[in-house]
Amino acid sequence: MSEPVVRTLRKNEYRAATRLLAFLNPECSREVLLERFDTIIAEHPHYHPLGVFKGDEMLAFAGAWISTKIWCGRYLEVDNIVVHPDHRSSGLGTLLIKHCEHLATEKGCNILALDSYTSNHPSHRLYHRLGFEIWGFHFVKQIASLQR
Repeated sequence: MSEPVVRTLRKNEYRAATRLLAFLNPECSREVLLERFDTIIAEHPHYHPLGVFKGDEMLAFAGAWISTKIWCGRYLEVDNIVVHPDHRSSGLGTLLIKHCEHLATEKGCNILALDSYTSNHPSHRLYHRLGFEIWGFHFVKQIASLQR
Protein backbone atom coordinates (compact mmCIF):
# COMPACT_ATOMS: atom_id res chain seq x y z
CA MET A 1 0.00 0.00 0.00
CA SER A 2 1.18 3.54 -0.74
CA GLU A 3 2.67 5.86 1.86
CA PRO A 4 0.49 8.75 3.06
CA VAL A 5 1.08 12.07 1.29
CA VAL A 6 0.35 15.58 2.59
CA ARG A 7 -0.77 18.13 0.04
CA THR A 8 -2.96 21.19 -0.44
CA LEU A 9 -6.57 20.31 -1.15
CA ARG A 10 -8.16 20.77 -4.54
CA LYS A 11 -11.55 22.47 -4.68
CA ASN A 12 -13.33 19.19 -5.39
CA GLU A 13 -11.93 17.79 -2.09
CA TYR A 14 -13.46 20.43 0.21
CA ARG A 15 -16.55 18.32 0.91
CA ALA A 16 -14.33 15.40 2.01
CA ALA A 17 -12.54 17.79 4.38
CA THR A 18 -15.86 18.81 5.94
CA ARG A 19 -16.69 15.12 6.51
CA LEU A 20 -13.51 14.90 8.59
CA LEU A 21 -14.18 18.26 10.29
CA ALA A 22 -17.55 16.86 11.43
CA PHE A 23 -15.66 14.48 13.76
CA LEU A 24 -14.10 17.49 15.48
CA ASN A 25 -17.27 19.62 15.34
CA PRO A 26 -20.21 17.23 15.79
CA GLU A 27 -22.56 20.06 16.80
CA CYS A 28 -22.26 21.71 13.36
CA SER A 29 -24.19 20.50 10.35
CA ARG A 30 -22.24 19.57 7.24
CA GLU A 31 -23.90 22.48 5.43
CA VAL A 32 -22.61 24.96 8.04
CA LEU A 33 -19.13 23.41 7.93
CA LEU A 34 -19.00 23.61 4.14
CA GLU A 35 -20.32 27.19 4.15
CA ARG A 36 -17.65 28.22 6.68
CA PHE A 37 -14.96 26.39 4.75
CA ASP A 38 -15.99 28.05 1.48
CA THR A 39 -15.98 31.46 3.21
CA ILE A 40 -12.47 30.90 4.57
CA ILE A 41 -11.19 29.92 1.11
CA ALA A 42 -12.90 32.90 -0.57
CA GLU A 43 -11.88 35.54 1.98
CA HIS A 44 -8.47 34.43 3.22
CA PRO A 45 -5.75 33.81 0.62
CA HIS A 46 -3.26 33.10 3.42
CA TYR A 47 -5.18 29.95 4.46
CA HIS A 48 -3.78 26.59 3.35
CA PRO A 49 -6.15 23.58 3.52
CA LEU A 50 -4.02 20.45 3.87
CA GLY A 51 -4.99 16.81 3.59
CA VAL A 52 -3.21 13.54 4.24
CA PHE A 53 -4.04 11.11 1.46
CA LYS A 54 -3.52 7.44 0.78
CA GLY A 55 -4.39 7.13 -2.86
CA ASP A 56 -7.56 9.18 -3.33
CA GLU A 57 -8.77 8.83 0.27
CA MET A 58 -8.31 11.77 2.65
CA LEU A 59 -7.45 10.35 6.08
CA ALA A 60 -6.60 13.57 7.93
CA PHE A 61 -7.00 17.32 7.55
CA ALA A 62 -5.58 20.55 8.96
CA GLY A 63 -5.80 24.19 8.04
CA ALA A 64 -2.73 26.40 8.16
CA TRP A 65 -3.10 30.17 8.62
CA ILE A 66 -0.12 32.39 7.87
CA SER A 67 -0.27 35.84 9.38
CA THR A 68 1.67 38.40 11.41
CA LYS A 69 1.25 39.53 15.03
CA ILE A 70 3.04 42.31 16.87
CA TRP A 71 4.47 40.04 19.58
CA CYS A 72 5.94 37.33 17.33
CA GLY A 73 6.03 38.61 13.76
CA ARG A 74 5.15 36.19 10.98
CA TYR A 75 3.67 32.91 12.20
CA LEU A 76 1.79 29.84 11.06
CA GLU A 77 -1.19 28.69 13.09
CA VAL A 78 -2.34 25.12 12.63
CA ASP A 79 -6.12 24.92 12.81
CA ASN A 80 -8.58 22.03 13.08
CA ILE A 81 -6.25 19.06 13.02
CA VAL A 82 -8.45 16.03 12.60
CA VAL A 83 -7.58 12.43 11.80
CA HIS A 84 -10.32 9.98 10.84
CA PRO A 85 -11.07 7.86 13.95
CA ASP A 86 -10.12 4.66 12.08
CA HIS A 87 -6.61 6.05 11.48
CA ARG A 88 -5.76 7.74 14.77
CA SER A 89 -2.46 6.86 16.50
CA SER A 90 -0.95 5.93 13.15
CA GLY A 91 1.37 8.93 12.75
CA LEU A 92 -0.87 11.03 10.50
CA GLY A 93 -1.19 13.89 13.00
CA THR A 94 2.58 13.98 13.35
CA LEU A 95 2.92 13.96 9.56
CA LEU A 96 0.58 16.98 9.30
CA ILE A 97 2.40 18.93 12.02
CA LYS A 98 5.80 18.26 10.46
CA HIS A 99 4.46 19.38 7.09
CA CYS A 100 3.15 22.59 8.69
CA GLU A 101 6.52 23.15 10.34
CA HIS A 102 8.22 22.81 6.95
CA LEU A 103 5.67 25.20 5.39
CA ALA A 104 6.25 27.71 8.22
CA THR A 105 10.00 27.60 7.63
CA GLU A 106 9.50 27.94 3.87
CA LYS A 107 7.20 30.97 4.38
CA GLY A 108 9.60 32.73 6.76
CA CYS A 109 7.56 32.26 9.93
CA ASN A 110 9.06 32.76 13.39
CA ILE A 111 6.74 30.40 15.26
CA LEU A 112 4.31 27.55 14.74
CA ALA A 113 1.22 27.82 16.96
CA LEU A 114 -2.01 25.93 17.57
CA ASP A 115 -4.93 25.76 19.97
CA SER A 116 -6.24 22.59 21.57
CA TYR A 117 -9.33 22.04 23.66
CA THR A 118 -8.37 21.74 27.33
CA SER A 119 -10.08 18.34 27.50
CA ASN A 120 -8.22 16.87 24.50
CA HIS A 121 -5.42 15.22 26.47
CA PRO A 122 -4.25 12.86 23.69
CA SER A 123 -3.52 15.88 21.47
CA HIS A 124 -1.62 17.58 24.31
CA ARG A 125 0.70 14.58 24.57
CA LEU A 126 1.30 14.70 20.81
CA TYR A 127 2.01 18.44 20.76
CA HIS A 128 4.41 18.23 23.73
CA ARG A 129 6.20 15.31 22.08
CA LEU A 130 6.60 17.42 18.93
CA GLY A 131 8.20 20.30 20.84
CA PHE A 132 5.24 22.59 21.51
CA GLU A 133 5.07 24.47 24.81
CA ILE A 134 2.13 26.12 26.55
CA TRP A 135 2.83 29.87 26.54
CA GLY A 136 -0.58 31.19 27.53
CA PHE A 137 -4.33 30.76 27.51
CA HIS A 138 -6.78 31.37 24.69
CA PHE A 139 -9.73 33.22 26.20
CA VAL A 140 -13.11 33.15 24.47
CA LYS A 141 -16.31 35.09 25.10
CA GLN A 142 -19.26 33.81 23.10
CA ILE A 143 -21.43 36.65 21.75
CA ALA A 144 -23.70 34.73 19.34
CA SER A 145 -24.73 31.19 18.51
CA LEU A 146 -21.90 29.05 17.15
CA GLN A 147 -24.38 27.21 14.92
CA ARG A 148 -25.15 30.09 12.57
